[in-house]
Amino acid sequence: MNLADTQAADPGPAIAVRALRKTFAGREALRGLDLTVARGELLGLIGPNGAGKSTLLRSLLGLCPIDQGAVAVLGLDPRLSALAIRRRASYLPGESGVYTQLTGRQFLDFALGFYPRHQAALQAELLERFALPLQQRVRTYSAGMKQKLALCAALVPDVELYLLDEPDRALDASVRLHLRAVLRQLRAAGKTIVLSSHHLGEVEALADRLEFVLAGALVPQARLQAARACLRSRPRVRLAPGAVLPDGARVLQHEADGTLLVETQGEPMQWLRQSPPGAIDSVELGIPRLEDLYALLLAEPPGGGS
Repeated sequence: MNLADTQAADPGPAIAVRALRKTFAGREALRGLDLTVARGELLGLIGPNGAGKSTLLRSLLGLCPIDQGAVAVLGLDPRLSALAIRRRASYLPGESGVYTQLTGRQFLDFALGFYPRHQAALQAELLERFALPLQQRVRTYSAGMKQKLALCAALVPDVELYLLDEPDRALDASVRLHLRAVLRQLRAAGKTIVLSSHHLGEVEALADRLEFVLAGALVPQARLQAARACLRSRPRVRLAPGAVLPDGARVLQHEADGTLLVETQGEPMQWLRQSPPGAIDSVELGIPRLEDLYALLLAEPPGGGS
């Protein structure tokens, strides 16, 4: 049964994906991926390059034809109703394609011209905040300026669904904070947002829910929780000059700045309390780094798949 057919009476979720598969030149980019996103939810998709995040987002819009599986976006099948979906959704590609021969103003007029309704107050806010030289040609813009222009084009349309692939790319910290506030405003207005990023901290502070994508499939929550629990026993420590690592821990990684990633035999706090006074200058505990999580997940067998 087609997933879109089930949406006639009940609007159902904003996105429903079942057993989605996509192969490029013999490489499986999506391998039986399942995903449901509720209407009005802000979902964070986390994963390394090549995990399948961009392919998934493009599949939702019909920009990337799927090989197998079922997809419904706002109750519509992108294989049959891609144009209708794009009228109700806004998409920011991971590699933002702004037309460099146009001025900033011309590009915005062109991009926003595809949507009948715009959020005028948000547009004014973003343009004031970004301070873009709209009269200049886009080819004179820096990478950060081009990203800001693409964000204006993606966020100003008044639509139901926003698919944002690496929206914080090339942005400085102050702009990322403002973007976070804007996304919260959209979420409060009942919009559905799917946000793809490499930055765990940025997305974790914003999203209603996180899903991790590895090798074309979602990481099961049980496996993710086990990995996070494992990382809680792996503090980062910096030893005092001349000190040696106290007993009860082993070094997993030497970092360039002299910090050690260690694994303790018991609870890290208990190990720290039993360490000789003055042996440890500083410690980072309970802050899971995305690269550590990826390394752990990639090192372990899936143990059941997605």
